[in-house]
Amino acid sequence: MDMCSPTFKEWISAFSETDTNLGDLASDIARDSLFPDSSDKTILTEYISQKTHDPVILKTLSAAIDLYHAPDEE
Repeated sequence: MDMCSPTFKEWISAFSETDTNLGDLASDIARDSLFPDSSDKTILTEYISQKTHDPVILKTLSAAIDLYHAPDEE
């Protein structure tokens, strides 16, 4: 993502109203004032791993980060 693109937190917030695992994750992130303001997969995964060991949440986060970065890979 370039400097004009939304941050990961801004990007995922668009999914907070969806009734999906991604929407649940987005809502959780929005409520977490300490969630890192980073787009780095390692940083975000380590942070969430400290909060939960739920494989669904970890897989959802991983997929969301990959989706967020997908336009960079074009």
